[in-house]
Amino acid sequence: KLMINTEKLTGILVDYKRNFIPNQWQEEKYKWEAIKHFQGNWDINASDFLGMFSKSLDKTGNLLLSRNNFPAGMIKEFAKKDTEAVRSMFIDLYDENKNLIDRVERFISTADELREKYDDGTWKQHFQNANSITTYLWLRYPDKYYIYKYSEFIEVSRVLGSDFTPKRGATAHN
Repeated sequence: KLMINTEKLTGILVDYKRNFIPNQWQEEKYKWEAIKHFQGNWDINASDFLGMFSKSLDKTGNLLLSRNNFPAGMIKEFAKKDTEAVRSMFIDLYDENKNLIDRVERFISTADELREKYDDGTWKQHFQNANSITTYLWLRYPDKYYIYKYSEFIEVSRVLGSDFTPKRGATAHN
């Protein structure tokens, strides 16, 4: 059983709620705008999957793009080569009737297969990891998922005195 300092968590949540609107909303509202935009444009059956995917992610900003990390860009490249394989990746990822860990691992393994199959010599990696995949899940189901960031997970574990030690890259463990 996972143990954390619940008293400390309660205090943090009270402070967060009290300070959110005056101090954090302006910096964080783009995330909720990204969700609204994604959900307003996402159509897994779109005839132009690449166009739909691109438009759906228009408002994600730094959520799926950072220095030397291009997960959405690689999905777009994969979709140019094999639209139906990418569409299937998302159909499977968003199928809530299947085990979450299995869906995430299949998403990563399919990205590996597509990278290997279509690599023109420049695709060193596909950037589909726990952070990017949980972002896709969060955009689709924001009430159920959150964006996973290893560094934040470590810090929260430390602050709350958790007895759980996350491991980098260990999807099933974490």
